[in-house]
Amino acid sequence: MTCLGMDVGHSSVKLSWRGPDGNVVKLMIPSVVIPAMRITDKTAADTALDDTVDVAGNTYFIGNTALHEVGNLRVSGLHDRWLDMKEFRALVQGAIDKVTRNAGKIERIVTGLPASTFHEQQLKMRNIVSACLDTQIRALPEPNGIYLQHMIGLEGGVRKDRVVNAGIVAIGRYTTDFMALLDGRWVEGVAGSCSGMSRAANLLLKQLKNEGLDVDYLDADDALWKREIRNYGKTVDVSRDADRALSILGSEIFDSASARFGDVGRKLEKIFVGGGGADLLIGELTEYWPQAELVEDPRFAVAEGFRRLGESL
Repeated sequence: MTCLGMDVGHSSVKLSWRGPDGNVVKLMIPSVVIPAMRITDKTAADTALDDTVDVAGNTYFIGNTALHEVGNLRVSGLHDRWLDMKEFRALVQGAIDKVTRNAGKIERIVTGLPASTFHEQQLKMRNIVSACLDTQIRALPEPNGIYLQHMIGLEGGVRKDRVVNAGIVAIGRYTTDFMALLDGRWVEGVAGSCSGMSRAANLLLKQLKNEGLDVDYLDADDALWKREIRNYGKTVDVSRDADRALSILGSEIFDSASARFGDVGRKLEKIFVGGGGADLLIGELTEYWPQAELVEDPRFAVAEGFRRLGESL
C-alpha cells in the first residue's frame, strides 16, 4: 500500500512515500506556478514534461521548471485564501502526479493545514485533493505531523519511549503553528498560529532599505540564510541585521505560543521544533524554552509524520 504524506507549504511542497523498492522517498517541489509556455529547446522541453500540470483545461509549469522560466522564486499565496488560488490546485495535482509516476497507485493521502485555519478549511482541502485523485484522504493540523514522526517508528508501531507531554512548534514561511498534548491527548484550546519566516524577511527588508541597499523581499528572504547579499558586484555582510530580525520573530513566536499554552506550558517535557525555519530559529527558542528540541529532518518532518500515520491506519 502506497501512503503519501504531503505538506503543501508556501515555499515548497514536501512529499514522503515508499517507492517500489520499499525505501522511503522524499521530494521537495518549489511552490512556484506559472502558465505553461512553448519551449523550443527539445532537451529543456522534455525535462519540463515532468513539471507540466493540466488543471481545469489550463496548463501550468510547477516547481523547478517554473522557477527556471521566471528566473527567481516568486512569492505567492501569503494569505489565508491560498487554497482558493488555481496555483494551489496546480501544486497539489503536480505533486500527486509525480508520486503516481514513481509508485503507481496511491491508496491513501494524509495532508495538513495551519492550525489557525484547519477547522474552516479542512473540507476545502479534502475536496481539492479528491479532485486530483480518487483515494482515501485525511487532513490534520500541520503540527500533528511533527509529533507523529516522533511517536511512530520508521517502520511503524508506536514508540514506547514517546513523550506524552509535549508542545509542537512548526515554523513555515507564512505561519508558525503550535499545539500541545498532555498525557498523549491533544489539548484543543491551546492550538494556534502566528507569523512565520516571512515576518523576519520583511523586518530584514525594511532595515536593509533604511541602510540604503536596493533589495527586494526575495533578497531579504535569502539573506536570512546566507547572512549576506550581493549589491552591485559587492558582497555585503548582513549578519547583524538578520540576527535581529530572527530574534524579533523568535520572541513573537514564544509570546504567542506561551499565551495559548497558558498553564499547560509548565507541564511540557519537550517542545519539538520543526518546519522550514526551524534550523534558523532553534537557537532563539531554546533561550526561552530550555526543553525545545530540533526534530530530525525538520523540513520534511510534517510530511514524514503524515506518511507514517497513513501506513499505520
